[in-house]
Amino acid sequence: MQAILFTLSAVFWIAAAVCVPSAIRGRRRPLLLFLAVFALTMTLMPQPVYRPVDALLGNGNVTYFIFHALTIVAIALLDVIVQEAMAPRGLTRARKHATILITAVIVLAQALLFFGSDWRVTDDIAASFIPRWDFTAYAATTWIAMGIFAVSFATACLFDLRRQRRHVTRISLSLILLACLGVLTYAVVSLTSAVLAVLYADFLLVGWARTAYTLSLLLSPISLVIGLGLTATVDGLAAGRKNYRDRVLLWRITPLWQRLLSDTPYLSIERQLSPLQLLTVRTPGIHLYRRHVEIRDNLLLLPDQTLTPAEMTRIDLAEARTQARSAVQDATLVVPEQ
Repeated sequence: MQAILFTLSAVFWIAAAVCVPSAIRGRRRPLLLFLAVFALTMTLMPQPVYRPVDALLGNGNVTYFIFHALTIVAIALLDVIVQEAMAPRGLTRARKHATILITAVIVLAQALLFFGSDWRVTDDIAASFIPRWDFTAYAATTWIAMGIFAVSFATACLFDLRRQRRHVTRISLSLILLACLGVLTYAVVSLTSAVLAVLYADFLLVGWARTAYTLSLLLSPISLVIGLGLTATVDGLAAGRKNYRDRVLLWRITPLWQRLLSDTPYLSIERQLSPLQLLTVRTPGIHLYRRHVEIRDNLLLLPDQTLTPAEMTRIDLAEARTQARSAVQDATLVVPEQ
């Protein structure tokens, strides 16, 4: 179990690292923050991490409280992501303030219930359901929030699933729906078990309930992180492949561009790039487009210039690439029907 928790933590940290470049460019920052918070939450669960961290905090199971508080914060961040995705004009300031206020109230209630109790010094606090109503009330704040989130998020995904036509997005939404089902199962089983542990002294979480509890705890985070990151990963790989093809063609067409424009430099607004810059420039497609246009302009002005079949092929390839890019850009300008 500990090895699985460590593996899950590593998966979330890797997913967060993948989102860092997009966040630096101003995109997917809420997703990065959610993944980082959730990764930290999962990292605190394994006993080899929990025990040393709690020892640093005074051995009062404060780490257990931090785990629950981080879970609430992660739920709030995920709610922000969902609402921003569903709102046509983004998340309103009032909704952001409401989310922050509700999160703060829940965490404050948890703090009062946790630090005002004596069960928090129990040795096996993270491994069992303590048969006390004050513990049940404390833990229920997290479980109920998780259950409400799961239903709300699943409803939004089902609504969006009917409108999506892209297969990778439909797969992502399906994985998120599976995660929501797992989160709801975990919340219901946990809350029910905590209540039964108070009512019946000999209660044990065994059988199908234990299986559902364990599977939901392990599979829900994986489904959630894959579902949230799948579309972005596929788009990133496609963009990387496109940039690679643009860079190769830019490298091949540059000698021809330099030769044709050497006698007519006034036709060029494109800046010179060194061989190293050709390999590292961030937007090779833009430079490819400019050099292709300037080559065509030069040939229109001086049509008697000699070109080899290989050079003509490169020009045609560049034209095909730039036309394909223009078609995609035109398609993005079409507003879908609501």
